[in-house]
Amino acid sequence: MKLALLMGNRYNPWHLQPFRLLRGNPHITAFRAESQIQDHFKERGDGTDGLDIERIYFNTQRGNPVARMKHLIRERYFNTNPRLLPFHERLHGYDVAHSWELFTDWSAEALVARERFGVPLVITVWDLLPFNMERESGRREIKQRVAKGADRFVVYTDRSYRTLRFEDVDMKRVVKILPGVDTSVFSPGPSARAQLGLSDDDFVILYVGWFVPRKGIDFLLYAMRELVDDPAMRGRKPVLVMVGSGYGQERVKNLVSRLKLDENCRFTGALTYDRMPDMFRSADVFAFPSIASDEWQEQFGMSLIEAMACGRPVVTTLSGAIEEIAGDAAVLVQPNDFLALYQSIRTLAMDSALREDLGAHARARAVELFDVRKHAEALSNVYDEVMRPRAG
Repeated sequence: MKLALLMGNRYNPWHLQPFRLLRGNPHITAFRAESQIQDHFKERGDGTDGLDIERIYFNTQRGNPVARMKHLIRERYFNTNPRLLPFHERLHGYDVAHSWELFTDWSAEALVARERFGVPLVITVWDLLPFNMERESGRREIKQRVAKGADRFVVYTDRSYRTLRFEDVDMKRVVKILPGVDTSVFSPGPSARAQLGLSDDDFVILYVGWFVPRKGIDFLLYAMRELVDDPAMRGRKPVLVMVGSGYGQERVKNLVSRLKLDENCRFTGALTYDRMPDMFRSADVFAFPSIASDEWQEQFGMSLIEAMACGRPVVTTLSGAIEEIAGDAAVLVQPNDFLALYQSIRTLAMDSALREDLGAHARARAVELFDVRKHAEALSNVYDEVMRPRAG
């Protein structure tokens, strides 16, 4: 099988895991655009080693120089998103094209390849807000065309499944697959605090993710200020370790200084994927404080299941699909509530037995539900189904 993988600018080792485990070892070509987001993933290894790469360009990167300049001006001064230059002809000859979301130019181009060349189209849908991403001109039309024309839709959560019902998708073409991690790699183990410059007396809270406001990092820092000021924490120094890089980091560093938390916060920068299990094992608590907005709620949270697989107690929020993923294996609080975050982390700091029980429960849930091998097998079945009509 020749698989065209259209992940846009979001290639990373976690997303690519199940594709490397597909049945029959298919030939995979990654269609990839270069952007600030993809540069972020490249810093820690984007996982595309060994894959054929097809470079795709935005209208701000290639094309007529005058038109390109106009697009750059619109992007910078009028907050319009760049659009992909057409590439559907490069999908000719593939057995399956796998794209993401109803509203993307990637899916629109893959749909043209389906209509012209008969390339079966699979769409992964993360979105969990009905009629989302329709403010920009043309997005609604793309969504409607893709909703009617794709062969299969893969969703990871019940919320995404229910959202597609509102979008007039034929639900017989929707398949729910639980994504996963390698639970033999992300597993409980000895702490690596010494190598990370952390003391055994530190109470380590780990954050992994973007430094954008929607991830709730501001509220976690407010909770940290409360924790540092709490007399009950004397004898154990609260330390927030933040793994990540990219847009927003300087803003967060300024907030750390304003809150006088410089001695209690560590920025590791971007880390390669193979270093992440040790990071999780070195934490007393993993915090995942996502908030919600009109156009976004937490769609899944890859680091959430990685922390669970490592047996870490988790404090997180009721944003989007988080409750569905974490179940009763995490402490769940309302989003945008730094006091609730502080109180929950404090409770875990005061009770090592509770931390141990919650971590064991999280590990068991991850092993049962979020195994990447099961994900790969289910995805292989989807590809077999969409290719079946062509076999005759």
